[in-house]
Amino acid sequence: MDSLSIPSDNVVKTIVWNYFERITVFDLKKARCVHCKCLLGADSMNETSHLQAHVKSYLKKKNQDKVTSQAFDQQRFREKLISVIIVHEYPLLIVDRVGFKNYSFSL
Repeated sequence: MDSLSIPSDNVVKTIVWNYFERITVFDLKKARCVHCKCLLGADSMNETSHLQAHVKSYLKKKNQDKVTSQAFDQQRFREKLISVIIVHEYPLLIVDRVGFKNYSFSL
């Protein structure tokens, strides 16, 4: 038998519950996302595809927000560059060097 195995559906369903807590609201079974607190139906504990879709959607949005929040800011870059030059006592001519220019253009 191969040492690598694909998780069974039961394992995947178990993993998705790491992102939710089971609660009851007005006698209805619900799954509350531990990250965004969104409530989703959980009447059928055997059906978790909508929970998996929510987790994928949430993580994708979270990653997009992270990328957006780290957008290039020229003023911030200048301040960091000045700090590096001062702290490491680099000559100001470093900004005219080919390697530094290539780095800067890649931003």
